[in-house]
Amino acid sequence: MSFEKLKGITDNIEKLVIKVEEYKKKKEELEKKLMDIKDRFNKKKLSDEEYKKELGLILKGKKEHDVVSVYDKDIRNILKKIEVYNSSILKLFEVSKEIKEKEGFVELEISEVRKFAKGIKKKKDIGLMEEKYLLHKKNFYGQISNQLFKDISSKLIKKYPDLFKDFYKTLRMSNMNIFSDTYINMAFLSSLLGFVLIYIFLIIFSGIGSFFSIIQYFFIAFLAAAALFVGFYFWPRIVIDGRRRDIRNELPFAIIHMASVVGSGAPLTSAFSMLLKSGEYKALNGEIKRIMNYVNLFGYNLTTALRVVSENTPSKEFKELLNGMRSTVESGGNLKVYLKNKAEDTFTNYKNERKKYVETLATYSDIYTAVLIAAPLLFIVVLVLISLVGSKLGGLDISFIEKLGIYFVIPAFNVAFIIFLNIMQPEI
Repeated sequence: MSFEKLKGITDNIEKLVIKVEEYKKKKEELEKKLMDIKDRFNKKKLSDEEYKKELGLILKGKKEHDVVSVYDKDIRNILKKIEVYNSSILKLFEVSKEIKEKEGFVELEISEVRKFAKGIKKKKDIGLMEEKYLLHKKNFYGQISNQLFKDISSKLIKKYPDLFKDFYKTLRMSNMNIFSDTYINMAFLSSLLGFVLIYIFLIIFSGIGSFFSIIQYFFIAFLAAAALFVGFYFWPRIVIDGRRRDIRNELPFAIIHMASVVGSGAPLTSAFSMLLKSGEYKALNGEIKRIMNYVNLFGYNLTTALRVVSENTPSKEFKELLNGMRSTVESGGNLKVYLKNKAEDTFTNYKNERKKYVETLATYSDIYTAVLIAAPLLFIVVLVLISLVGSKLGGLDISFIEKLGIYFVIPAFNVAFIIFLNIMQPEI
C-alpha cells in the first residue's frame, strides 16, 4: 500500500467535501432569500411588481426549481467523485494472496458460515412473534369470477393491450386492494348477473305479450349489463377523483406536521410513521403505508420508495412533494428548510382558495335569497290573487299548483342548489 497515494486521495476528498459545503451554503442562502421575499409578499409588504422584480434579480429570469436544481446537480456530481475516490481507497487496502499466506489469514467456506448462522438462529428467543403482512384478502366473489371468465379476459387483454394498460394504471392509482385481472373478471360476472336479473324482472312484472316484447326485454337487459360493465371500468377513475380531492384537503396540514417532526431532528421515516399513528390523514394513509412497506418490508431505500409511490399517486401536489423530498435527500440538502418552505407555500394557497370560495359564497347567498326565498313568496302571493278571480290557471286547480310548488318544486330547487355548492367547492 502506498501512503503517498492514500494521502493524495484523502486530500482530493477533503477538497471535494469543502466544495459540497460551499454549494450547500449557497443553496441555503438562496432558499433563505426566496423565503424572505415570499414572507414579505404574503404579509403585503411588497407589491406584485416589487415581488416579481426582486425574484427576477435573484433568479435572473429563471425558475426557482431550475436554479435550485443546478446546485443539486453539482452536489450529486461531486458526491459521485467522492464515491470513486472511496472505492480507490478500498483497493489500496486489499490483501494479496502472498500476504494472506504469510500472515496466516483464515478463509471460511460458505457452508461453515451458514452453519454458524443457523446455530445463532436456534439460540434466539422462540417466543418472538413474526409480523405478517397481508396486501390482498381472499374474495369468494373474485374467485368465482376468475374461474368463469379467466380465459375470456386473458384473450381480451392480449387483443387490446393499450386499453387495459391505461386501466391497470388507473386501478393502481385508485389504491383499491384487488388484482387487476380479478377486477375485470368481476366486471364480467356482475354484468352477466345483472343481465339475467333484469331480464327475469322485466318478464315477471311486465309479462310476455308477444315475441317482440321478449326481444325488447333482451335489448333492455343487454344495455343495462353493458352500462354496468362500463360503470365497473370507470369506477376507479371516480375513486381517483375522490382520493385526489381528499389528499389535497389534507396535504397542507400533513406537510406542517412533517415539517415540525423533521425540524425536531427526527428522520423522515419517523415523520411518515407519526402521520400514520395520528390517524388524522385518512386520505394519505394509503400512500404513506406504501412508502413504509417499500422501506420496511421490501428493503427499498427511502429515495427509491418515494420515487415509486410518486409515480402512482393520483395527487399532483403530493407527487411534487415526494419528488422534492427525494431530490433534497439525494443532493444532501436541508430537508427541514424544504418542508418548512413547502408548508408555508401550500398553506398560503389553501387560505387563498378558501378566501375566494367564501367570497363566491356571498354571491351565491344573494342568488339563493332572490330565487329560493323571495320568488316562492311572490309566487304564493300571485296565486292567492289569481284565486280571487278564478279557481283555475292553465287548466289546473290553484290548490294543486300550490301543493306542487310547495312540496316538489321548491324542495327540488333547494336540493339542486346544495349539489351545485358541493360541485363548486374548491379541491383545497
